[in-house]
Amino acid sequence: MRPMTMRRIAAVLGVVVLAGCASIPTSGPVREVGEAGGLGQSTVRYTPALPTEGASPTDVVRGYLDAMLAYPASTRTAAAFLTPRAAEDWKPQSGVTVYDGPRVALQNDAARRADGVEGESVAVTIDEVGRVRSDGRYAAGRGGRAVTYRLVQVDGEWRIDDPQRGLLVTATFFADYYRPFQVYFFDRPAERLTSVPVHLPVDDRLAAALVAILARGPGDDRLRSFVPPESELRPTVPVRDGVADVGFLSGELSDTDEERLSAQVVWTLRQVPALTGVRITVGRESVAPTGPVVQPIDGWGEYDTSGARHRVHALRGDRVVEIVGDELAPIAGPWGRDAGGAASVGVSDQDVALVSARRDQVRLAARDGAVRRTVGAVDALPPTVDADDDFWLVDRPRGETRVRLVDGAQVRTVAAPRLADLDVRAFDVSPDGARYVATVGAGRDARIVVGGIERSAKDRVLRLAAPTALHLDAKSARSAVWSDPVRIAFIGTGRTGVQVHTVLIDGSSPADAGTGGRAALPGVDARRVVTSSGDDADSYVTTADGDLWYLGPSGSWRLLDDAPVRSLGAGR
Repeated sequence: MRPMTMRRIAAVLGVVVLAGCASIPTSGPVREVGEAGGLGQSTVRYTPALPTEGASPTDVVRGYLDAMLAYPASTRTAAAFLTPRAAEDWKPQSGVTVYDGPRVALQNDAARRADGVEGESVAVTIDEVGRVRSDGRYAAGRGGRAVTYRLVQVDGEWRIDDPQRGLLVTATFFADYYRPFQVYFFDRPAERLTSVPVHLPVDDRLAAALVAILARGPGDDRLRSFVPPESELRPTVPVRDGVADVGFLSGELSDTDEERLSAQVVWTLRQVPALTGVRITVGRESVAPTGPVVQPIDGWGEYDTSGARHRVHALRGDRVVEIVGDELAPIAGPWGRDAGGAASVGVSDQDVALVSARRDQVRLAARDGAVRRTVGAVDALPPTVDADDDFWLVDRPRGETRVRLVDGAQVRTVAAPRLADLDVRAFDVSPDGARYVATVGAGRDARIVVGGIERSAKDRVLRLAAPTALHLDAKSARSAVWSDPVRIAFIGTGRTGVQVHTVLIDGSSPADAGTGGRAALPGVDARRVVTSSGDDADSYVTTADGDLWYLGPSGSWRLLDDAPVRSLGAGR
């Protein structure tokens, strides 16, 4: 089964959340409207045709499939292809199935309804590429499947009597009208914002759809929400003069809870184009923790963890260097002059972690050169730095994967029972500290797994949750790293050779998944990829020969003319 590319996935959730419809069609009146609003979605609107008189059963089914591709989303036309009873019982808001290649055929055997009414059966064969639940969460599709419709006559016209639950929309529609967004919750200690990807159509109901999903809660015991439940949410989120009004009927909130509620709403709604502020009310009271009733859309920056690892480091020769744009320079201090023959390195604000040439020791040292302690290891991987400035060390003693956390002066093993049995070749922690990603195995059998990091209420790391394998189009995956809290970059082999690919934690892939975001990587033996943080992130790739390739915010990949580098990684 293939994952849904962002060009495929972008569309699904909002269509369900809004109880609307979804997608772009193949016939009927089409017209282009104004500017897309900066999210890159199509500006073409589509109004599907109503049933025609005397249409055959197969034509009715084809019309029904097409009617579910209305934009702006609406199910009114699709319901016209159903019997009155079916239209009343149909639940289009219960989910969305995204598909390719529909084949419609009349079945040979006649259908008979339970009440004895005769009809016809029409089978639709599809390639299911993805599914989105009513809360916008994505899951990979199940491949080829058949949907059978029973049709009966109503006033001499064929109508569908048993529609599927939810909507069926094409992958093309997803690509044109939907985009992935993030809804923000807190981790268990309520210290960090952690996002969850959802998929919505880009239209004038986007703000309402995002808030509705936020009010449904995270659906994950590792996350917390300070947003009142959906039952307390006012049905609309009007936007006037760039300000979104988010209202709840009631709720009891402390001053601290008001701050966290505000942060969740503001961070979630800042993705809506042209918004400048948010007004939040609970009952008749305005929520204004910082004073102004209208909270700026760029507020609550203190909860931002996306830039926690904003610097890229490597080893050039036997020096630890920092890479900024296309410039490489040794870090200040002795390690920028002599790294002691290290095979790999991790760099935090105050410290460095250097893995020995034989990968059997890790030196934990201050940037000024003082070695704090040396930790034994077996086949140690490059160290990873998290948002708390702590190092994660992964190695394989006795053939099992071991994960250790350098927490201040303490080095302790983190329980990771399901990960221990896997052949981990790369490991990274997300910028918000909520998840880990690992590359497992090598060659064509390699895969990427993602799991949560469980913390106590006092923010102590307890264990790593069981990993889940991501569905990938690319083969021979390696060097999986976080490019933001919900997006993973990795090197893999696809239709255009070895490229930098991206995938979301729900298994969906952006439209640029095989091109590193902006441009295709030339034919090189890429081994490791790292991206810096921010909207204008830089990307770097090292090859087996130590060549360093660079991709800036615009332009194409280019080889940096410098000495070979190794141990590429993101740090502080």
